[in-house]
Amino acid sequence: GCRARAIEDRRMRIIPIVALFCFVASAQEAPDARGLLKETSEVLLHHKSYQVDQRAVIDMGGPLPTRLEMLVKIVVSSPGKLRIESTSKLGDSVIVSDGENTWMYLGTLKQYTKTAAASTPESLVKSLVPGMSSVMDQLKAKDPYVSAKITGEELVEVDGQKIDCYVVEGRLDKISLPGSVEMTDGVQKVWIDKVSKLSLKQTMTATMQGGPLTDPAQMNQAVTVISQKLDTPAPDSSFTFTPPEGAKLVTEFKGPVKANADLTGQAAADFKLKSNTGKEFSLPDLKGKFVLLDFWATWCAPCRHDLPSVEKLHQEFHRKGLVVLGVNGGEDSETVNEFLLSSKLSYPILLTPDSGVMQSYRVSAFPTVVLIDADGKIVFYHVGAGGDKALRESLAKLGLETESSH
Repeated sequence: GCRARAIEDRRMRIIPIVALFCFVASAQEAPDARGLLKETSEVLLHHKSYQVDQRAVIDMGGPLPTRLEMLVKIVVSSPGKLRIESTSKLGDSVIVSDGENTWMYLGTLKQYTKTAAASTPESLVKSLVPGMSSVMDQLKAKDPYVSAKITGEELVEVDGQKIDCYVVEGRLDKISLPGSVEMTDGVQKVWIDKVSKLSLKQTMTATMQGGPLTDPAQMNQAVTVISQKLDTPAPDSSFTFTPPEGAKLVTEFKGPVKANADLTGQAAADFKLKSNTGKEFSLPDLKGKFVLLDFWATWCAPCRHDLPSVEKLHQEFHRKGLVVLGVNGGEDSETVNEFLLSSKLSYPILLTPDSGVMQSYRVSAFPTVVLIDADGKIVFYHVGAGGDKALRESLAKLGLETESSH
């Protein structure tokens, strides 16, 4: 009984990872079946606001058949405002970001976290499920489809309307999931709205093996859009967080879910980025110097609040070997340059169009501040505003301190 219970428990931890696949299938080739799969994976990024409700049903076969149903409601108002709610028998979770703070509530623990940080939907999906980050990065890093073809056209009903869709079938490459589980023989079918290019329905079958699964298990999953509104502004009340009764505020969740990553002690990932003035910066070129990366965005209120203290650090320490770099989170150069006209920043601002640097540094919210020592090791990693005091303490440990702090 206990052993069966433990296996069931471990399987239940694998399941939500698979449930969120609907977010992330992506491919990179000519506009045909693969082109459609790529387009549908990125379509929501092109809408200022959207509300999508989805139902996911996952069946795992094997000696202990398991079935999980999840309802996921997503409300986004770009930039920086979003709400993701999921309900299942594993418990409810809510994530809310209002452009200034991000709250995350886990019903199984009856706990929530709050950080002075602004988030993006993709990063929140990553942080919601332990190990999801590595899965999404695998899917982004290469084309995950071994083959893809359009198998036909069908009508799908959403909100009482019948919508004309392409049906695309893709065979997936092997994918490694957390806990040494491998997903093989994956076949995904996607019903894509011909007009909006939104995926309205998805099914996936695959074999799961390894880790806590003593025998290979067949997994079937279906994700259906129940309702969708594109470019309809959401009420502000969607982006306020009210803690459920009995919920306790914690700085960090116990167990595998972390509100934010912490890369302290790890080797800093290489990057090569251009500044808004066209100058190129790379980490190997800065070897032997201390490097401070400030990941920020113009729309993020906590970032704007912290910029003067970042500028102050630059003024105090750039002659003592500290290189301060502002890394902008994916905005275009026009937006960044316009913002810089009114803010007096004298350190370089780097742009990140699809560079992967955000993934490498696990940036799930802004601002995120990373301090790298002369050997290329991360010695300080802070998500959210107000990390100045702790950052100065870390700088002092590296031998950088102002006269007044003696």
